[in-house]
Amino acid sequence: MMLSALLVVVVAAAPAVRVRTETRPMMGTTVTVTLVGGTPEKAREGFDAAFGAFERVNQVMNEWRPDSELSAVNRKAGDGEWVTVPEDLCAALRRGVQGAEQTGGLFDPTWAALRGMWRFGTDLTPALPDAAELKKRCALISYKDLEFAPAADGGAPGCGVRLKRAGMQLGLGGLAKGWGVDEAVKKLRGQGFKDFFVQAGGDFYAAGKKAGRPWKVGIRDPRGEPDSVFAVLEVSDAAFSTSGDYENFFVLEGKRYHHIIDPRMCYPATASRSATVLAPSAVDAEVLTKSVFILGGQEGLALAEKHGASAVVVTGDNQVLVSPRLEKRLKRLKPPSP
Repeated sequence: MMLSALLVVVVAAAPAVRVRTETRPMMGTTVTVTLVGGTPEKAREGFDAAFGAFERVNQVMNEWRPDSELSAVNRKAGDGEWVTVPEDLCAALRRGVQGAEQTGGLFDPTWAALRGMWRFGTDLTPALPDAAELKKRCALISYKDLEFAPAADGGAPGCGVRLKRAGMQLGLGGLAKGWGVDEAVKKLRGQGFKDFFVQAGGDFYAAGKKAGRPWKVGIRDPRGEPDSVFAVLEVSDAAFSTSGDYENFFVLEGKRYHHIIDPRMCYPATASRSATVLAPSAVDAEVLTKSVFILGGQEGLALAEKHGASAVVVTGDNQVLVSPRLEKRLKRLKPPSP
């Protein structure tokens, strides 16, 4: 799964109330769960439930695992057969299609037809993909060609799905971490936790408060050091997601190429350096943040606001744009580094 841009979480010390944190490497990133209050036994139950939610997502929705249900759909692309998948994957795929419709295709769960075309890594020689092959693969990206079978008689669990054309591939790296965060939040609320946060890479949900105040989150400086933030926002009972051009990239002949690909032409988007979205759920935030990044500018802000979210965008020329609902809440610490 694709790594998301890191969202730095700023947590102050909390006197009197016990705060417990556990971090595990999962889903191609780092997952952190912090719980406020409760007994050690209750906290252990909460950690196990939250990380169990991520394990389930990794098992079912990871396109890099050959034994995942998502991989089974990819292997059958274009052969006309319906592949029966579990209910949670059905729901995630339907949410992916909804996200594509909301964003005019800027978010598209069939992006993975491009897998292997763009390669980012410190051990790789920077190189552009073959233009002819990229054009061929780009034509395979179409959420409208992800098909769902009619509901089975008797209401059998799960659903049937298929990819219409050979060469198509599903990739939920732009949704799965947010899905895992939301599922972990459901588990923790079900166990009675009210004050906690869950973070998977750049996707994060803050519930309740810590030390009587909302949680504080920092927005990373796109050209600063990994732990450098340029603004801080207090968040309670909401999700945050950040996408940036600084996690997976290479520079070739003075130009930066990164992993946030605009599916309209299948090249890295250039309108933004980073985009941060505040939304009711982590999936909402994750789906929107990549689309806001691709659009950039006032168009990006408008897209977030159209769907009940707010955004902070650092544009390609390093200007900071903020949704009106966040302007008074956002504390700017410094201008982003040039």
